Amino acid sequence: MAGKPTYEELAQRVAALEKAIAELKGAEEAVRKSELRLKEAEQIAHLGHWELNIITNTLYWSDEIYRIFDLDPSEFGATYEAFLDVVYPDDRRLVDKAYTDSVKNKTGYDIIHRLLLKDGTIKFVHEKCQTIYDENGKPLRSIGTVQDITKQKQIEYSFSGIIGRSAKMRELFETIKDITEVNIPVLIEGESGTGKELVARAIHNEGPRSNKPFVPVNCSALPEGLLESELFGHVKGAFTGALKDRKGRFEMARGGTLFLDEIADLSKAVQAKLLRVLQEGTFEQVGSEKTVLTDVRIISAANRSLKQEMKKGDFRDDLFYRISVVPIHIPPLRERKDDIPLLIDNFFEKASYEGQHSDGISKDALAIMVDYPWPGNVRELQSAIWYALIKSKGQTIQPVHLPIELKSKKAEKPSRGPSRRLNSQDVESALVESGGNKAKAARILGVGRATLYRFLKDVERT
Repeated sequence: MAGKPTYEELAQRVAALEKAIAELKGAEEAVRKSELRLKEAEQIAHLGHWELNIITNTLYWSDEIYRIFDLDPSEFGATYEAFLDVVYPDDRRLVDKAYTDSVKNKTGYDIIHRLLLKDGTIKFVHEKCQTIYDENGKPLRSIGTVQDITKQKQIEYSFSGIIGRSAKMRELFETIKDITEVNIPVLIEGESGTGKELVARAIHNEGPRSNKPFVPVNCSALPEGLLESELFGHVKGAFTGALKDRKGRFEMARGGTLFLDEIADLSKAVQAKLLRVLQEGTFEQVGSEKTVLTDVRIISAANRSLKQEMKKGDFRDDLFYRISVVPIHIPPLRERKDDIPLLIDNFFEKASYEGQHSDGISKDALAIMVDYPWPGNVRELQSAIWYALIKSKGQTIQPVHLPIELKSKKAEKPSRGPSRRLNSQDVESALVESGGNKAKAARILGVGRATLYRFLKDVERT
């Protein structure tokens, strides 16, 4: 029978136990610090990790994913289906297919998709996933990461202050990039409120004249008698009220860009004088015989078709061909409705800089804004957001907070005039952008679904 341990042996055992406890506490502290560092790193990178137990359909999310998704862990039913509910409706099929195909084909996936948060905010996330299998090839669990890339996407979907991700806007951005370095006249056409001056400024700011003046002239805001003086300047005594010499916009824009907005409203007399300046590169101030050389890039804009104005005899053919070496058409907002959520987020951000706080926009209010035809285009959308911010008093914007015309006309279809003629290139681009979703592609193209379906059937027949 073993004897009782001595006091010395007991002391040694106690010391060993205390050492083991200290080591365990040290390990626990190291784990705690490691977890804390991981959380801090996830917050900095806006990246969270997750794990899905495929057998039990139980989903684990790190704290950062809950923050990205703006969800309370106690209110979230941690399942794959609950996750899909937060994915933007038009992207759910894409995300579900990417995951199920990756499990089936043992490939993993790496995709970018959108989220639609409970306050109506849209976020972009970059998601990666790999699945672990047992020895028989049966899937056990999937592990992955989600990173919030909304800021990066907002930068990607903007160009020199212009917001857009639709095929038409990407094409516009490429056109601007192509012409910034070339000193040729540009004509920008588009409905009122589409952002013609923004495009003109982008052409100027991205080109070699960016360090020189950008001088805008609203040709419709000045009476004919003052417009000539406004453009070319005048000398003292040239007319009643000319008390001193005054430079015109051509001289003010020397070396830079002169933006002639609403050029369709120029009188025939001023059109003739403008044509001479463009042909000869010289002009005279009103009341002066001295010839002045000019060095400006001309960018013109009109909210109605100059070709139609030519047919009516209201605009000179020779001037038209001088100013429209590169024609640019800005699509109306109703033809690029996918850009509306991006624009709304941008207006929210601008409003926050001016002290206007908002908890976001509800799904119902966002749906009304997407369905509305926006006859005033981006300018009207911005006004509507400011109105809603004031009415909502910082709370989530609901349909009741929107301007009355949006609520009363939400079911109306925009007046598009003659039916738009589709072409294979535009349709293919829209289908690629929409991930094959034909309803979404039709919205991008600005046509009804039936129109797109008929076009695709006609293509199949040929």
